[in-house]
Amino acid sequence: MSKERFSSIRYFLRKNINKLVNYRPSPNIIALILMFIAIFLLGGGIYDISVPIRSVMPYYRGFTLLYPSLHDQLLSESIAIMIIYALGTAGLILIYRSARYRRNPEQASLLTQLGAALLIIAFIVTESVLYMWKLGFGF
Repeated sequence: MSKERFSSIRYFLRKNINKLVNYRPSPNIIALILMFIAIFLLGGGIYDISVPIRSVMPYYRGFTLLYPSLHDQLLSESIAIMIIYALGTAGLILIYRSARYRRNPEQASLLTQLGAALLIIAFIVTESVLYMWKLGFGF
């Protein structure tokens, strides 16, 4: 290989490595990634990875998507709770964003109401599944 060609490859690699090392992602992207990681961890993602995958379970009336015990969890249950956590998080974000619309109280009120509704729905669904199905007080 000629010295000129080796020098141009080295320059190309150095330029790209320098660009990669100095890359600064947006704070919004970092916050979004951290939010997804937190929802994954709180929803039982590590448990789903570490145990064999079971999405439905035979039950005395057929098949069930929610395992009726606190000591076990199905994949469908984890996905559902992650979606519910994401809804609650979206509600909190909408409530936070409503403060930006001080000059337009109607839009601020709408965002606050929508965020509160999402947060309340997420809370009610989570608690009802916990108390009615997992602890056996309902069905």
